[in-house]
Amino acid sequence: MKKIKSHLYCYIYILSSVVTIGAFIFANLTTISPTNYGGGNGNFGLLPFFFLFPFIIVFISMTISYMHEFMYRKLQKGTIRKIVAGSLLGMILIVSITLIRAIQLKSLLAEVNPIYHEETKIPLLSIYSNAVFFNFFTFTLLILLCLFISGIMAYKDKQKSSMSVF
Repeated sequence: MKKIKSHLYCYIYILSSVVTIGAFIFANLTTISPTNYGGGNGNFGLLPFFFLFPFIIVFISMTISYMHEFMYRKLQKGTIRKIVAGSLLGMILIVSITLIRAIQLKSLLAEVNPIYHEETKIPLLSIYSNAVFFNFFTFTLLILLCLFISGIMAYKDKQKSSMSVF
């Protein structure tokens, strides 16, 4: 029974991984060029995130769970600290690059697109900015966030288990 349960968890994790990656790819592919003056029915690229949100949550929670289990069982506290620090630095780097690209896109939209007159009134999340926020780097940011959370959990559990030995 336990083997069936672990296989089921594995299939669910693979399915949610594929759905999450597919949602990121779909949002990235539905980006419109800033010089295209199309209007319309909102941000079509965000539909997978709304309708497939449970799969994304399952992907995040199972990734944190599997990474925590691996780090707790296989890695030393020093290695876990390095992983947590590296993932934090990676998250800061990706967030800053993404925000710089978003600000550059806002100023480009203010220059080229006649719909927008002031840079302050341009929304950050629009059909023009999907390629900025939903790409390989932001997916990597999601993985780094899971790695950071699971690393902190594993480090805390390792500390707790080493204190209980004494």
